[in-house]
Amino acid sequence: MNRSPFVTAIFHPVNLSMLALTIVAGLCSAWWLTPIGFLFWLVMVIVVARDPGLKLTFTRQNRQPLSQRYQIRFDRLDRARFSIFNAFAQGNSRLRNIVQPVQDSLDELVEHCYQLSLRMSALDNHYAVQNISNDFDVEIKKLQGKLTATNDEAAKNEYAQTITSMQTRKEQLKSLAAILDRFEAQLTGTMNAVDGVVTGVVSLKGRSPDQAAEKIAPLLAILNTEKIELEQFDQDIQKFSAF
Repeated sequence: MNRSPFVTAIFHPVNLSMLALTIVAGLCSAWWLTPIGFLFWLVMVIVVARDPGLKLTFTRQNRQPLSQRYQIRFDRLDRARFSIFNAFAQGNSRLRNIVQPVQDSLDELVEHCYQLSLRMSALDNHYAVQNISNDFDVEIKKLQGKLTATNDEAAKNEYAQTITSMQTRKEQLKSLAAILDRFEAQLTGTMNAVDGVVTGVVSLKGRSPDQAAEKIAPLLAILNTEKIELEQFDQDIQKFSAF
């Protein structure tokens, strides 16, 4: 079972030990030590719960699975966040602070990619089901044959309406297939752009903070471009909200 950062912090061995010592001290020594001990314990829990690495891990473990065609690409994007975090988790705190805007921007981009991937996965599953269960060309051909063969006007109208409806559905699925492919290409492009950003960020290790600061703006610009493209795609798929 995946625990939240707060629950994990409570059950952290060091924090449990502190809690136990607090209780023992209160029972065996002076009762006034208990509130002080609980205060220290609470501070320790908060410090652990706010650990960025713990939050990243919890977020990853609690994501819903995506369609296979998107899952592989998204996983690579998600790993990019950890690459930057792990590279600067230790070491020069000033350098880490300089890189932090890139980490924050990447976190935002990855979350947007995930939310879009989740929506597109639902559409992809819908498309797969509809594509398997319907052979529009065969059905339309059958209905056209019946339309031609009947002399009943009411039946003709019914067949004609059904044919029109099926042709519309066929075109909708065709358009849906195109936008599913387009998102796959978009996600691939974002993945490649982020790989470049990660390489650029990791290359800053060992440089002076001043040198590193000069490289941050271009990296942020790349991420911002990807965000704009995702926002545009988000607008373009609104017409498929009825699926």
